[in-house]
Amino acid sequence: MILHQVDNSRGNYHYNSYIYDDILWPAHFHGSFELMYVIEGSVDISVNGVTDILQQGELILISPYNIHSLKVIEGKTWVGVFSEDFVTSYAKKHKSTQYSKFKCNTDIEEILKKLLFTLENHDRYLCISLLYMVCNECVKNAHLHNSQQSNEFIHNVITYISENISKDISLKDIASKMNYEYHYFSCLFNQCFSTNFKSFINLLRIEKACALLKESKCTITSVSEACGFASIRNFNRVFKSVCDCTPQEYRKIQGSV
Repeated sequence: MILHQVDNSRGNYHYNSYIYDDILWPAHFHGSFELMYVIEGSVDISVNGVTDILQQGELILISPYNIHSLKVIEGKTWVGVFSEDFVTSYAKKHKSTQYSKFKCNTDIEEILKKLLFTLENHDRYLCISLLYMVCNECVKNAHLHNSQQSNEFIHNVITYISENISKDISLKDIASKMNYEYHYFSCLFNQCFSTNFKSFINLLRIEKACALLKESKCTITSVSEACGFASIRNFNRVFKSVCDCTPQEYRKIQGSV
């Protein structure tokens, strides 16, 4: 089962950082960038089915909605997850890049080790400047893997759904758009995502709904429509099944209004 990390799919300058020394994260995806820096030892990483090993001092920058997993054993790795509004210009230009593996200039690395690769809560503008510093090193030094390479199917499906989430999307629509025979596409989808289409698209719709409920003052009905639900009743039912609370309760908990 591929995990969808809804909490790591919000915008509005969402940022989290972690340091792992012994962990196995199964295959998952989210709407944020993920940056890893190996402090000690090594990390086994997989992005869209392509496996690699990160050694001490290496970084990897994974773009939103790419399926990845990692294993840290006898090592220490810093992981930062951040919404693309931190690096808007980079995100627009490099949207098709699945991931980038690279090493920083030594002087830049020392700055990042001191200021970014920690568990401190950073000031927004400091965080923006440091992440753009990472992006600059990435552009100069990285080996890029773009959407025309491995597991293009997974990347394109997630991208299409995300860009058309407010519309009435069917499995036949996507199959036709991607030039697949419907039954073959359906089997391939279930095989790649380990779930059915309805459950998967509902997860992405609830992800967007959570962001709107937290970051806007839109009515519940408007949020439901913006996320592609046919009725407010269906929206409430699906939302509660995913988040274990109603949209109104979620908004109250988040303190959005």
